[in-house]
Amino acid sequence: MSNNSYNEYIYQIVGESIKLNPKKIFEPEEVYLIVDKDLKLIWIWSGKHSRLFHRYMAANWAGKLKSKKKFYNFKYELVKEGREPEDFLVIYDEIKNQRADLQYPGQSRNHRKIHKTHVKPGLTKNSSRIQFTQPVDQLSKLDQSRIKSLLAEIKEIQMHMKYSFEHLERRIAEIEKILD
Repeated sequence: MSNNSYNEYIYQIVGESIKLNPKKIFEPEEVYLIVDKDLKLIWIWSGKHSRLFHRYMAANWAGKLKSKKKFYNFKYELVKEGREPEDFLVIYDEIKNQRADLQYPGQSRNHRKIHKTHVKPGLTKNSSRIQFTQPVDQLSKLDQSRIKSLLAEIKEIQMHMKYSFEHLERRIAEIEKILD
């Protein structure tokens, strides 16, 4: 994609830092931050083979970006390769089709018909919360599979947090040793 304005909204996680305007995007081993101005959202796209550490760093950088004036009050959402929501697929298509006519990710959404979110039968939507109206044992196999997948992801994040806290403790001990 050759449009510099568009690329100012795309970052790649490189170790503990970020790189603006990466040469390649949507590589399975990588993690990217893509700012969606229209939705006021920072998408964290993680490839199938990306490292947990890079996903963690991406969330950290998304938090830093959204504290800047340009992206103030933006939310962020993790997107895994192969599980991209419809709102993100707009951006995915823009990048894959090298839409040089666009100024920022998601801009082509303005030219499309906006799709309403549909809630599955058995669920009700109250403001931003979705509540189950059926017993868990009556969930479809697909829903049960999705729940198991989410639990596995949460456990993976929990393990990374544990590692991070241990790492912080080692750093604090190192600093205290230097100060003594």
